[in-house]
Amino acid sequence: MRHLLASAKRRKIYPVNPTASEVLGIAAYDSVVDVPGSVDLAVIAVPALQVPEVMRECVQKGVKAAVVISGGFAEMGEQGGKLETELVKVARQGGIRFIGPNSMGHADTSSQLSTLAWTEEITPGPVALLSQSGNYGHRIIHSGVSSGIGFSKFVSTGNEVDLHLEDYLEYLAQDESTKIITAYIEGLREGRRFFQLAKETTVRKPIIVIKAGGTKESAKAVRSHTGTLAGSDAVYAAAFRQAGVLRVDDDDELCDVVTALLYQPLPRNNRIGILTIGGGLGVVAAEACEREGLEIAPLASSTLERLDAYLPPRWSHRNPVDMAGIGMDKSSATFSSLWALMEDKNIDAILLQAPVALGTKRLSNMFSAEETRAFREVEERNLSMVRQRIKEYGKPVFMVRPALEFATDPEASSAFRREGIPVYPNPRRAARVLHHLAWYRDYLDAAGR
Repeated sequence: MRHLLASAKRRKIYPVNPTASEVLGIAAYDSVVDVPGSVDLAVIAVPALQVPEVMRECVQKGVKAAVVISGGFAEMGEQGGKLETELVKVARQGGIRFIGPNSMGHADTSSQLSTLAWTEEITPGPVALLSQSGNYGHRIIHSGVSSGIGFSKFVSTGNEVDLHLEDYLEYLAQDESTKIITAYIEGLREGRRFFQLAKETTVRKPIIVIKAGGTKESAKAVRSHTGTLAGSDAVYAAAFRQAGVLRVDDDDELCDVVTALLYQPLPRNNRIGILTIGGGLGVVAAEACEREGLEIAPLASSTLERLDAYLPPRWSHRNPVDMAGIGMDKSSATFSSLWALMEDKNIDAILLQAPVALGTKRLSNMFSAEETRAFREVEERNLSMVRQRIKEYGKPVFMVRPALEFATDPEASSAFRREGIPVYPNPRRAARVLHHLAWYRDYLDAAGR
């Protein structure tokens, strides 16, 4: 009710509760039939045994759409399954389409409509989320908003006894406010339809999916969660690859990939350049990249000559480019080295592991107030130039924080975020995202896009 009332300027809200005269100061009605005027959407949150009767009242009222929050249907076994069958029969006879049951609700940021109970305000943006788990969907939303991602639509699909995930996918494929589609999937009811829709959509909009239920015990958990069959993980994996769907393991990886797709170009190939403040960091980054099937590119001779001019004589003279512990106050050398790598035709994407864009508090421990201000101004100009050169050369640049104190510096992270440069806590996560982006580029090339 609080979420619905927040958008009350756009629509009328009618609480229905036979045991209360009002809800949050709004007059309540004993039945939806008693509500004056027409009702466009019913949000049903009553015990499962009462849901079919409430749906009958909605049919009588002429309601055409509903969100059934109530659980206790097929996910609970045979008796719940019979109740679910009765619910569907009533709704179809009355021409009502509905989300759920066993749903946490949905949200549309463009029309400011939310039937969610405890998910806080969702930042508007171009990413849509479909989730067959309400709680995990909430987790993805929270992770996304924390990462600076905005959402256009969110649907907790529940048991999908009427509207299926494929129905929402078909809609989102045509939705102009949605540029990227994400999903948490436990099992598909219309696998062939999903495959065809995804294949048509991914050439225009990326689809990123978490597919759970791939192991024996997790498949059992899926069955008791939403009453669906998880299906063969190998079949899902093959279908996703053929349809251009990016499959990720968890919400961290999903948000990592979404952030990169929102702000970075796709690499032309899989050749990676690594610029690092220390040798060990470069070794770990190189190994992470190679494990993901990425190539550590050899540097062009002209790039080697340029780096010789910027870096101490003991720099690594190869890729990964170890700047040999260059001082934190020498950010000009870091950015000059970055420009050299970006202009190298052997390199398609760059991992940067250097303490740039430091927070004011950390800088104040190293410099005077005047020096700190000057340093920040130079770094902000350089970060703006990074964004410009990413666009100019079509090469993604990912920042990997070289130490924990940099990773937890909110001022530094926000500086990169303003320029659309993803920041990752370790090379493994950055390399994984580059793998996805390079694979998606190959898929689009093969599809002629």
